[in-house]
Amino acid sequence: MAVIMTVLVTIVMWMTAIVGVIFLIAAGIGLVSLGSDTPIELGGITVGDQPVGAPQLIAGILGACVIIPGILFVCHQLRKILGTLADGDPFVPENASRLSRIAIAIALIQLLRIAISVGMGLTVKGTHIVFSLDIVAWASVAALFILSQVFREGTRLRDEEKMTI
Repeated sequence: MAVIMTVLVTIVMWMTAIVGVIFLIAAGIGLVSLGSDTPIELGGITVGDQPVGAPQLIAGILGACVIIPGILFVCHQLRKILGTLADGDPFVPENASRLSRIAIAIALIQLLRIAISVGMGLTVKGTHIVFSLDIVAWASVAALFILSQVFREGTRLRDEEKMTI
């Protein structure tokens, strides 16, 4: 099962990287195009009833620069955890730290998402601040911190048991 999960995480990691690079290239071309004398038509893409402009492209690029590395980092940590599971020993101290790092990464992604939204709302004329709290993401952060503590305690108990005669 660990091998299958590792393959799935690897697929997610590569798909995120490929789609992310394509998006960043397309958004970058669109942004450069808007600054030129002959902008490239984005195929009538709109946000609400407004055509996509530089502020939306900048927000998208900033968001992608936060989310894509975050997903790649989480997938990399999950692959390391799954590697210990495949080896038959998931209760190692490193996995507790990996779960904590995943929780911190998700929390940072959420905080940066909010910062980008507020920053764009404050600096771009004609936009407004939209504050949204992703309860599922924050619950995941809490659950991951709890699981990291469970792994730490499980590792401690296993090490303690090994010392017992």
